[in-house]
Amino acid sequence: MATATTKCNISFQIYYTSSIPTTGATASFRYKIKDSAGSYTQYDITSVPASGGMISIPNVQVTGEYEYILELSANGVSDTHTGTFNVEKCTPPACEIPVIKNVYLGEGDQIIMDYPVNEADLYAIEYQIATDDKFTNIVQVRVIMGSDYTPIEFIEMNDGTITNETAYYIRARRHCSKSVVSDWSDVFGFRSGKWGVRRVLEAYCLPANYDLDKKSICQTGGVWKKQVILDTPEPRAGSLIFLIDGITSAIPGNLREFESDNPVGFNQHGIRWIRFEAPDWSIIYNVDPKIGKIMDISSYCES
Repeated sequence: MATATTKCNISFQIYYTSSIPTTGATASFRYKIKDSAGSYTQYDITSVPASGGMISIPNVQVTGEYEYILELSANGVSDTHTGTFNVEKCTPPACEIPVIKNVYLGEGDQIIMDYPVNEADLYAIEYQIATDDKFTNIVQVRVIMGSDYTPIEFIEMNDGTITNETAYYIRARRHCSKSVVSDWSDVFGFRSGKWGVRRVLEAYCLPANYDLDKKSICQTGGVWKKQVILDTPEPRAGSLIFLIDGITSAIPGNLREFESDNPVGFNQHGIRWIRFEAPDWSIIYNVDPKIGKIMDISSYCES
C-alpha cells in the first residue's frame, strides 16, 4: 500500500451527556485505515472539552477511509463510540517566505545579498535576478542547497550575466522539501557596480591530495607555478580563485589545464595551498578546494 508523506490535522466535535460531573474526564482516539491489518494509532486527549466542543487530532496519514474508536472516561465510567472518516486532501505545511534585508556592493565589485532565514527544515534556497521587477527577463538563477546556505550571499558579476552599472531586481524563495516551496519574497531593486579589469597573477599551488610541502611551494618555477585571477585586487582571506579567463572557478573538474605538465591531482582534488609572487611572495594561504576560495594564512616561506 502506498503511503503519502504529507500529514493532516483532523477536527471533530464531541457530544456526550452525563448524570454526574465530568471534571477530569479523559479520552483516547484510535484510528487506522479501514479494514487494514495494521494496528491502531492512538492519540490521548487529556483535556476533554464540554459537550459540543472541538477536538483536533494531528498528523493523520493522508488519503483514505479510516475507522476509529473514541473512548471517553470520567469518574471511573467509560463509554466507547466507533465510526469512520475520510481524508481526501490536505493543505501542505506552510513554508516560510525569505526576507531580503539588503543588497549592496562589496569589495572587488561583488554583489552582496543579506537574507537570513530559519535553517530548520531548510531544503534549499533559490534566487533569481532580472532586468525588470516582473521577472520577464531573468538573467541569473541559482539554487543553494540547505547544507551550503549562508545568510550572506556573494554574487559574482564576472559570469557574463551581470552588466556594469545597471539596474537589476532580485527575489528569493525557500524550498522546505522537494515538493513544498514558499512564495517569492518581496522584490529588491539594486544597481550593479563597475567590474574592474583584473590582473593575471603568478601563483604557486599544491593540490589537496598533497601534504603542505614548503620546499615545493616556496621554490621559484617548476610544475607548481600557475596563472590565476582573483576577484579581489590583492590576495586575501575570502578571495575567490579563477582561471585566466576570469570566469571559470578554480575548482575540481575545471583544472585540467593545471595537469598539462604533470598530472598530480589538481583536477580531481582542487587547490589546497597557494602563494603569490606579489605583493608578498612569502605568504602561503589555505584554500577551500571545493569552492576555490582563500580561507586564511597557513604559514610563510623563509627567505
